[in-house]
Amino acid sequence: MSSSAVTGRPRDSTLDAKILEAAEAILLESGYSSLTIDAIVHRAGTSRPAFYRRYAGIPALLLEMLFRKFGDGPITDTGSVYGDLLVIQSEQVRLFNHPLVRRCLSGFLDSLQTDANLLEVFHAGFFAPRRAVTRDALLRGVARGEIPRPVDVDWVCDLMSGPLVMRCTFPKIGPLDEDLAAATVNAALADLRASATSA
Repeated sequence: MSSSAVTGRPRDSTLDAKILEAAEAILLESGYSSLTIDAIVHRAGTSRPAFYRRYAGIPALLLEMLFRKFGDGPITDTGSVYGDLLVIQSEQVRLFNHPLVRRCLSGFLDSLQTDANLLEVFHAGFFAPRRAVTRDALLRGVARGEIPRPVDVDWVCDLMSGPLVMRCTFPKIGPLDEDLAAATVNAALADLRASATSA
């Protein structure tokens, strides 16, 4: 139950937006390490109690920010596994090219190593649903007879997302574009078929 339901007062959506805008501005200007609750509320012109009425902490705030910008992955059925995966990868390219993600990905990944709550929140609330979209696309391909059933769906997801994370973190490796999206889809499908042949 929300705090507004308890007090009888509607939550100020203007303040919601100010908090999110303040957090995004701090991330873009100074990176993830500078994103503190005190910095956010100071910039938004509000208070810590007002922040905590909306979010349990920084992880919950970032999760809402990502959901608002990117949702939990595209829901699509193009009629082919290649088409579905290409739509998914094109959306992933858009995500990893976003200035907010590019600016703070390395710092955020570092924080995942030391903050178990952050890891759990983002895995359950953002990463897992997006990987489920890929799993569903693969299973539709299996049902249509296009591909063999994957032995390890998570491995296929890793093959598709790994190059995008690398190029987001280390831009000099190469461009993060539609050509890469298509190349990762082709590589993942080739590996899937080769694994089935050698099994």
